[in-house]
Amino acid sequence: MVTLRQIEAFRAVMVTGTVTQAANLMYVSQPAVSRMLSDLEQEIGFKLFTRANRQLIPTDEGRAFYDEVERAFVGLEQLGRAASAIKEYHRGHFRIITIPSLASTVMSDLIAKFSEKYSDVSISLEVQPSQRVFEWIVSQQCDIGLSTLPIENSAIATRPVIEGEAVCVVPKAHPLARKRKIRPQDLIGEPFISFKADSVFRHMVDDVFQRAGVKRDLKIEVRTTEAICGLVGAGLGVSVIGPTFPDVEMHRGLAIKPFDPLIPIQLALLTPAQKPMSRITERFIEIVDDYIATTYGTDRIGIRTAD
Repeated sequence: MVTLRQIEAFRAVMVTGTVTQAANLMYVSQPAVSRMLSDLEQEIGFKLFTRANRQLIPTDEGRAFYDEVERAFVGLEQLGRAASAIKEYHRGHFRIITIPSLASTVMSDLIAKFSEKYSDVSISLEVQPSQRVFEWIVSQQCDIGLSTLPIENSAIATRPVIEGEAVCVVPKAHPLARKRKIRPQDLIGEPFISFKADSVFRHMVDDVFQRAGVKRDLKIEVRTTEAICGLVGAGLGVSVIGPTFPDVEMHRGLAIKPFDPLIPIQLALLTPAQKPMSRITERFIEIVDDYIATTYGTDRIGIRTAD
């Protein structure tokens, strides 16, 4: 069987031109190189060199074989560089999943910061409702997720990063914008813009209104917080959304008010509990921590960083 050491000896002779220099390059004796060449020729079934006046002259077959050896060694060198890059976090593939309300706001900022620091790491972002986020993390289809809690699943490790309470959003010109706090009874008869029925937060809001005995005028259902804020800002209704993790103030004509009763929300990083955390995942979490501290460290309605 052909060995890697035999191939190395052949390549060293082709590169240096003599057995003596090849032996020096490989830190072995000259007879050892000669023996490896002889064994290699016996294994492959043809001569690699002709010998004339103590010179080794490559045969046509030897030159053809060397071309293939060089291709193989180039591939090995590329693998070595790739391993080094992965060790230094410069290359790899990172799979992230989040809920729709965070995809174009918090998550886009995080990916931008991560890509700036680790430009050679390719990123795959999946956007799914919260229940599907949990399923994808459990099945290890993604390395990390960013979603709202609660979640009761021992296969998922959670790391809260922001805590807060839901807020009510109304058009800035609406009479409710003058109230200090909004209650379910204040929204009777108001067109209500809601999240889709497969949203965990939607069910939390529904439960609050049911317990208050308030029937809402459900006019529009959408998938993302950004879409809700745009519709409310356009005067098409009112809504209750999670803490202002996204920068919803960007929607002109929108007023954000505390909501009573409190609907506590935690935004958390999710990872597979049974899978060791990769170095890239650890670096991403560091970026999340820094982003949360700098972005949400100031006063904001219904929001605070998690300890």
